Amino acid sequence: MNSDPTSGVARPQVYTIEDNPADVRLVEEGIDAAGTEIDLQVINNGRRAIDQLTGVEPDERHPDLVLLDLNLPDNSGFEVLTAIRAETAFREVPVVVVSSSDNSADIKQAYDAAANAYVMKPADPDKYIQMVDSVVDFWITNTTYDR
Repeated sequence: MNSDPTSGVARPQVYTIEDNPADVRLVEEGIDAAGTEIDLQVINNGRRAIDQLTGVEPDERHPDLVLLDLNLPDNSGFEVLTAIRAETAFREVPVVVVSSSDNSADIKQAYDAAANAYVMKPADPDKYIQMVDSVVDFWITNTTYDR
């Protein structure tokens, strides 16, 4: 468990499951812009995400928020989302799909698989950073978790 050394309180943990290094960098900048001390874990492959997330035991620290791309190597974001909801000890963690797809079938499939939100990846880097800042602000800063 990671904590703020001055307070001993666990910092929120955000997982981004994203294979594009440029998008990962924008997520990092968006989290920095949120102004909240957050531990960011990056997983760049669908199979690794499933293996890592399903391996977390019920009494172990787990993510407080998952930012999930749909187009991943090895296993799709849909498969990762299904595994989170069916095979993990933290089925109710917020999962926000962050995708470049505006296909209504993808959006419907994500919500049918129990995504908490679906947001489009803005093409403009500054807007991408603002989007991540807003998502983190909504799901982490303004939400109280009893962990």
